[in-house]
Amino acid sequence: MVVYRNGYNYLTQQFEQRVLVLLAHPEEISKLAKVKALVIKMKGVMMENIEKALDRSEKIENSSGPSFKAQDIITPITKITRKMWFQNMKIKLIVLDTSSRVIIFLSVCHGFKCA
Repeated sequence: MVVYRNGYNYLTQQFEQRVLVLLAHPEEISKLAKVKALVIKMKGVMMENIEKALDRSEKIENSSGPSFKAQDIITPITKITRKMWFQNMKIKLIVLDTSSRVIIFLSVCHGFKCA
């Protein structure tokens, strides 16, 4: 963006002032170069990290490994629950059948005097 003031290019004036400051203080040039080198280095590291993150997300999306779904857990749990209910019901029926046979035997034989 260029800003014009009084017919002069404002940005050009600012640039000229900064160049004059740098020429007057040569130690600032080395500091500026160090900062610029650090910025470039950090930019490179950040770009590598972004690329690694993108690669990881692509690998996760493309992986055909086991996927976690609620239905994969609920279905076996339902089967186990039904199996255990049926097993419990079988035990109850066996106990009921045995107790009813004993009651019938005792009622027919009037106690244990069956002769």
